[in-house]
Amino acid sequence: MRELTTPPDAIFDPITGAARVGSYRGELPRVDLAQIAPRTLDRVLKHKRWTYVAIASDEVFIAAAVVHLGYLANTFGVVFDKAGRRLLVDRSTIGPPFAASVGDVGGEGSSARAWLPRGRVRIERPRGQASVTVAAAFRGLELHARLDSRVAPPAISVISEAKGGVLIATEKRQLLGVEGEASVLGRRITLDGALASYDYTSGLMPRRTTWRWAIALGRAQSGERVGLNVGEGFVGDAECALWVDGDLFPLAEGRFTFDAARPLDPWHVRTADGAVDLRFIPGAAHSNHTNLGVLASEFLQPIGLTSGTVRVPDGRVLELRDVLGVAEDQVISW
Repeated sequence: MRELTTPPDAIFDPITGAARVGSYRGELPRVDLAQIAPRTLDRVLKHKRWTYVAIASDEVFIAAAVVHLGYLANTFGVVFDKAGRRLLVDRSTIGPPFAASVGDVGGEGSSARAWLPRGRVRIERPRGQASVTVAAAFRGLELHARLDSRVAPPAISVISEAKGGVLIATEKRQLLGVEGEASVLGRRITLDGALASYDYTSGLMPRRTTWRWAIALGRAQSGERVGLNVGEGFVGDAECALWVDGDLFPLAEGRFTFDAARPLDPWHVRTADGAVDLRFIPGAAHSNHTNLGVLASEFLQPIGLTSGTVRVPDGRVLELRDVLGVAEDQVISW
């Protein structure tokens, strides 16, 4: 199993100019890609970045995101009802690039905003602050929450590169504490004591990008707080991680088995080494099917309940039962 090291102080080596490729324990440095994309046109066409947050409480799973594609902006907000296993809110909107912004850091000092007519999202962590402020407004959803990083284990951060000038930096964190509330279809829902997940990604992406991805966050049957981030494709095993209470452990790359024609049937999510072996049962799916010429996307993100086992490197085997999470199948040309 790979070792997670301390993040570098810059994405590129100042002497050699090489990307500091690796998988790290902690927050990314500033993601400045001007060195490999000096032309404005290159950045407009190739630079993609987003911030995604998810909150899992005893009642609901709420997710919101700001996505900047260089030439387009997108934001979405969803609310999944755990007991009813259905989506209460599912909103997504696309707009011009000036209607959103995603900054060049994922941790302290981060900022992501979208101000579209049908959706507004703000995800920020000011300098000197330990909490991420999240505010979102969509038809049927008003969200105000603070995500506390002080009670959370470290982030996993990745710098990855491939042929053709592709470079991807991503920072993912689980088990952040939550204070706040949401108004969902006029009903007030407290989020105090919930758990949150945070994903910041920025990079020069390949024209055609594919991945499968899943997260889960909740408690094991033995009481530990557990968070998972498992991916297949994209940056491979570098981003795959397990969080247990205050600890962070690297995982092998994910393997996803599901019926694309019946995406609400159960999924099998595991890692290549078998340490993670989960059955994900979707309740409903947030999806997007777009063909705008320059942008063509088949995006499917079921939300539901995860059960199964996770083997911790220290030998423990944790059992998960009906833990909230999402899975995702993404094929996009952008």
